Amino acid sequence: MTETTLPAPLWRRLTAAVYDGLLLVGLAFATVIFFGIGCWALGVEANEHEKALRFCLFAVGLGFFGGSWTNGGQTLGMRVWQLRVRRLDGSALRWPTAAVRYAVMSVVWGAPMIAVALLSSPTLAARHPNYELPSVAILAILTGAFVLSLLDARKRAPQDWLSGCEVVVEPKQKA
Repeated sequence: MTETTLPAPLWRRLTAAVYDGLLLVGLAFATVIFFGIGCWALGVEANEHEKALRFCLFAVGLGFFGGSWTNGGQTLGMRVWQLRVRRLDGSALRWPTAAVRYAVMSVVWGAPMIAVALLSSPTLAARHPNYELPSVAILAILTGAFVLSLLDARKRAPQDWLSGCEVVVEPKQKA
């Protein structure tokens, strides 16, 4: 870390994540629509291919994040908030590192969203008995991970630890 590259504060990372999350929701909608059209064109039931749809959604997310991180180190949300992801030695991410980072990020963000949905929706809870303890445990573990990221000198989140990356604030460009 030099004077020109400071670790990204959590609030800035979360704000950029909201931007990127909205983009990802749009990509997910488009993926589901095209998947449904493809199933209709082939004459197959879309509900019978749920695993294929999950794979497609994961692959689209990996393409969005991995492509952004390996080509410049920034997603659109990160660019707006002047953040960049890089390896600990300062070099750019490569696809294997980006894939590990995305997979861990999917768990870190996906697990609490599922837990919150189960805890707050009576309809979902009725379909998934015995959900409360695992949901609360997931939220507690991931809250602890975010608290640890606040204590980390480089402000790294679990996806950064496991992929050997860090998110830094880009120095301001002089005009």
